[in-house]
Amino acid sequence: MELGSTVTLAYKGTLDDGTVFGYADAENPMVFQTGMDMAIDGFEKEILAMNEVGEKKTFVVGQYEAYGEYLEDFTQKIPMEQVPKGNVKPGQRIYIASSDDGRPTPVTVISVENGVVLFDMNHPLAGKDLTFEVEILGIEDAPENFVSAAEKARHLKEQSKLLGGDQGNDFR
Repeated sequence: MELGSTVTLAYKGTLDDGTVFGYADAENPMVFQTGMDMAIDGFEKEILAMNEVGEKKTFVVGQYEAYGEYLEDFTQKIPMEQVPKGNVKPGQRIYIASSDDGRPTPVTVISVENGVVLFDMNHPLAGKDLTFEVEILGIEDAPENFVSAAEKARHLKEQSKLLGGDQGNDFR
C-alpha cells in the first residue's frame, strides 16, 4: 500500500491481559488516510505493509510506537477549587487546561484528598504493548498530488527559515 492511501478496516485492539481497548467493525469501520498522522506510528507501519482488501493480520505495537512509556512523574496536584469540573472521583477522565498553551488536556483523576486532586497526565494506554487483529475492508489510492503531514511540516519549517524566524512553527 502506498503512503496517502485511504484505508477502511475492521480491528480489535487488546492488551496483554486480553482487555479490549478499542474496535471497529464492518458496520462502523475505521477509515484513515496514511501519512497524515491519523494513527499511531506502529499501527500505520503495519497497515502500510498490507496490500489487499480482505487481508487479515494480527500484530503487536510496542509502547514506544504506540503511546510511549508510562512516566511516573507525569502527574499534577491541583486544589479542588481550581478544578473546572467539581466533584471528581478517582478513575474519572476529565479535561483540564494545559499550562503551556491553555488547550484542554485529557487527564485521569488518581485521588482526591484534603481538597487536592492528583491527576495522571499519561495517556491511558501509555506503557502498554497493544495487540491488533486487523482486516482490510477497502483501499483507495492516494491522490496524485498527495503531500504527507511530515512533508508539510518540513516544508513549513523551511519556509519559516526563509521568512527569518520561528513563525513557521505556528503557521498552519
